[in-house]
Amino acid sequence: TTLNSWLENKDKILDAIDADTFSVNQKRMRTSTHSDIVNSLLAWLRQARVQSILISGPILTEKANQFAAQLGVENFECTNGWLEHFKARHGVSSRLVCREANSAPQLLINELVAILAQYEPWDIYNADETGLFWQLLPNRTLAFKGEKCSSGKKNKRKLLVIGRSAKPRFNGIQINRLPVQYTANKKAWMVCTIFEEYVRALDRAMVQQKRKVVLTEDNCPAHPCITGLKAVRLQFLPLNTTSHTQSLDSGVIRNFKVHYCHYLAMRTLIAADSGNTFKPDVMMPITIMKKAWGLVEKETIANCFHHCGFTREQLASEDNVLEEESESEESSHFNNTVDQLRIVSLWPTDVSQDDFIDVDAVVSVSELTSDSDIVAAQSTIDKPDHDAAAEEDENDNDTDIHHPPIKIAAGIAAVDMLQLLLVQQGIDNAAYQLSHLSAVLAGLVSTQARQKNITDYFSKD
Repeated sequence: TTLNSWLENKDKILDAIDADTFSVNQKRMRTSTHSDIVNSLLAWLRQARVQSILISGPILTEKANQFAAQLGVENFECTNGWLEHFKARHGVSSRLVCREANSAPQLLINELVAILAQYEPWDIYNADETGLFWQLLPNRTLAFKGEKCSSGKKNKRKLLVIGRSAKPRFNGIQINRLPVQYTANKKAWMVCTIFEEYVRALDRAMVQQKRKVVLTEDNCPAHPCITGLKAVRLQFLPLNTTSHTQSLDSGVIRNFKVHYCHYLAMRTLIAADSGNTFKPDVMMPITIMKKAWGLVEKETIANCFHHCGFTREQLASEDNVLEEESESEESSHFNNTVDQLRIVSLWPTDVSQDDFIDVDAVVSVSELTSDSDIVAAQSTIDKPDHDAAAEEDENDNDTDIHHPPIKIAAGIAAVDMLQLLLVQQGIDNAAYQLSHLSAVLAGLVSTQARQKNITDYFSKD
């Protein structure tokens, strides 16, 4: 029956609705026989939208035929009927230009402020990309200074980390258990598909929370227009105005990098004190990113949002005082770490603290995807295991240090030793806070105890 058919295809239907390839008003879920051509044409069309390029029917027809030839699809011809079905299925109309590039910047800024005024401050989100040389230590900073590199608030979302390895070795930790969201492509760049997945995941989360939010984004080529969103309004910032309207660029990203670089410098100093050379594995930077993002104060985010005109309310003067005191204290600690690293010749005298923090400020984080890359992406989908050997080779070249599984008893002993260290240093409050962690680890012993089988009672002799 029809109901049984719906139930059998429940996951496919829900995935299609989330991806905006199927309307809830449709009676049948029809899929194209040439999905690789459809996906390639759709990816190319999204990039054209980002660039505000007017696309006509004949151009789409020609592009579809080109992709068919590059994908090796024989006997394909983009007819008027095929094109009309493509446009209807994916909501393509004559209004392909999503942003008005001819309007005056100040007028567009005023319109943006008016739109944001419709939302409460905690329902206004901003997202942005930044490059991060996660392995770069102070003594290597000089090699990157001045080079342009093309490398592979209150409610803060998880960081999205884009690496180059699809299956990095995180010391046995599954990707979905990382303290950040992780995805990958060969150049470690933000691309249209990753951006769309991120926004749709945010939309699903806001639907569950029964909230209506606005997400502000710049006009990066990797940020396409996305249709079918239920709880998120995707609002693009006016062209050439991001220095005034991009709140994360107003200090949030740099504050995050200050904390990240300081922690990296401290780990370098700790290793030197023990007579070792600090060499971060793949997992450690992920952990440091999480800590650094957590250390970005809500006052910092609120001030940056207020600076860009994203909030109507005036900030309390004590918030500014708290932020300034926090930044001053962090800067003082960082300067002390730098001075100690210079003493042991691990921080070059001609490299400043700002040089270290801003060394990756010009790294490329996105680029327009070429037709060949679009076709290659479809080939990867069709043959998911085609690059398994190459992926293994890439993983072998990682600086990841492979640790055996850590036993619970060893973890408890490590916590006990840390508690003793804190007490010896006179930090009693922090030591007592760790007692809860010891109880959690002790509880794991009983919950993970393996039930014996009848064969366990027989001797192997």
